[in-house]
Amino acid sequence: MTADLSSLEKRLDRLELLIEKLTNVQIDLSKMLAVHEQRINSSEKNVNYLEEVVEKRREESDIKLKDVYETMRSEDNKILTELNNIRKESTEQHNILTAKINEIEKRLWMYIGGVSVIVFVLTHTDTILKILK
Repeated sequence: MTADLSSLEKRLDRLELLIEKLTNVQIDLSKMLAVHEQRINSSEKNVNYLEEVVEKRREESDIKLKDVYETMRSEDNKILTELNNIRKESTEQHNILTAKINEIEKRLWMYIGGVSVIVFVLTHTDTILKILK
């Protein structure tokens, strides 16, 4: 019976040692879980912060993009206005130059006609004088 008692005591000692080791493992696992939970929480905070930063940057870029489009529209309108002004000025200049050219053409044809009459009269003065006499 003493052998059974000694064997039982050895088993109890082993069980106590095993329970102590399991308790240590449980404590270590609890510590590891706490550390991992802190890391996860920290990571979630970082992700949330990064999401906020990205959203702010997106909003800022949207505002800047709207400003760029507005500037482009206003510049386009200015350019179109300037082009219309240039077109009007060009048309006015064209009309003025056309009027001047028409006036010059009239005078030129009058001079040509006058010179033709003078040449005709000079070349046919004998005939004209005979008719007039």
